[in-house]
Amino acid sequence: MSLYTNSHYKFYLKDGMSVLELGAAENSYLPSDLKLSRHVGVGANKERMEQNPSITESFVADLNKVKEEIGIDSAEIEALEPESFDVIIMANTIDFLTSPREVFKSAWRVLKPGGLMMVPFTNNDAYTDKFGRAQTKMWIDMNDDQHMWVCGTFFQFSASDGWENLIGFDISPEGARKQDENALLNKFSGKKVMNMYVVQAKKVAQDENIDLEDPEKSFRSKMWLLPKLEDRDKKLLAPRLARAYSLVKTRDEQDALERNVETLPTIYECLLKMDQFAFPFGLQAKLAADLIVDPGFNGNDEQIKALKMGKWFL
Repeated sequence: MSLYTNSHYKFYLKDGMSVLELGAAENSYLPSDLKLSRHVGVGANKERMEQNPSITESFVADLNKVKEEIGIDSAEIEALEPESFDVIIMANTIDFLTSPREVFKSAWRVLKPGGLMMVPFTNNDAYTDKFGRAQTKMWIDMNDDQHMWVCGTFFQFSASDGWENLIGFDISPEGARKQDENALLNKFSGKKVMNMYVVQAKKVAQDENIDLEDPEKSFRSKMWLLPKLEDRDKKLLAPRLARAYSLVKTRDEQDALERNVETLPTIYECLLKMDQFAFPFGLQAKLAADLIVDPGFNGNDEQIKALKMGKWFL
């Protein structure tokens, strides 16, 4: 039975779609009659992926090698065209990820707006004899309900409101549920319990231009993937930047303000090193917004050096 056509599962893959599979191996468990336009496999073993009849192209990448707060550290993944896949599958892989937030960030970048990322996984005991040692301790220590919850947080903390319709399903076959009800007897009989779950979300389109009717929404979207900023910082910054945008007089000033949003990670890298008592979160947001709005600021090396020394605020 396919993970992606289960009657408990609310989405099915269609002919002509482009799919990226993270953690790919010799079997993707897709319907045999499904005809995808493109199926890119990313996994640890090239030979296994070459045995997969569905995959049209593949490359090896270590999903646990990441650039902190940026994404997967892989030239091949970085070379993938942004917004080029209809669906991303990552089956039975999340339990081995040591930096899941970065993996989800990379996935968000290459997924089309409105595209779906699906993260199916089995219960802890499904394959401990083979890969149990490779599972992360956090995953091993959690139960299935907690797995679904923490998987949802990986979506949330990778691109924030850049994901929508986040939901999880129990897609366990009926036989697995019956085994689960008799778990104690199954331990003595040697039977494996194989419950199955999936957590999924759709990608929200990022605003290319500032929406004059709702500039705060646009600035929030431009900060979804920015490193160094916590969610609380983005929530404090968005209304300040929206108000500043509505007050500037010329198109050039608006364009400069919009461009300067990209300098926020560098600004916050400096602010985070300052005294947290002297510069609480609200004041940090005010200082950062003031810099972004300053027409003389563009984040060059000289300005950042002055910022690190605290001279910009004197």
